[in-house]
Amino acid sequence: MRLPSLSRSWRFSDRVKLKMIRLASGRPPADILKILHYRREFFGEPFSAWVHQVLRGPSEWSIAERELMATFVSHLNQCRFCEGSHGAIVDATLGRELTAAVLADWRTAPLRPALRAALALLEPLTLRPGDVGPELVEAAYAAGVTEQGARDVVHICAIFCTINRVADAVDFAIPDDKGFQGDAYQLLKRGYAIG
Repeated sequence: MRLPSLSRSWRFSDRVKLKMIRLASGRPPADILKILHYRREFFGEPFSAWVHQVLRGPSEWSIAERELMATFVSHLNQCRFCEGSHGAIVDATLGRELTAAVLADWRTAPLRPALRAALALLEPLTLRPGDVGPELVEAAYAAGVTEQGARDVVHICAIFCTINRVADAVDFAIPDDKGFQGDAYQLLKRGYAIG
């Protein structure tokens, strides 16, 4: 259900920022920007700071690998907006073929062992969290994932299980491929902080 308040209830400075985005891009701002700016001190600022730290901060995972994990979780949750948004970043950095291979069957996709182990942890963590136990984490460690790397995987899962549900609950508009590609370019350039 689209919430009418997400189309009109912003502070003046946020309305100006969203208008500038519209003028610069030639299209309405993505619904994710609208929700992050709506009562931004309550959700948008802390959430986007968390996302920026996890997806752009220091990590053993490359930016592209973290974006692949975000795409994977969103795919598992059947969130078309987030899968498309983050998939476009993976397409731009690792190639469409790899994105498609991972989403078709991550077990046979050409991935390094640590990244495959991360996806092996993400799948049950996303779909069946009650099944996650020490053996899955130990398997990730055995494949070369560090403790901090495993923490990053858990954070990515938590972030996208949250925002996937928000996106679907308020019915985010799904851009066309050109829109996803434009957004991917901006996210690669600027990251996720909205401050």
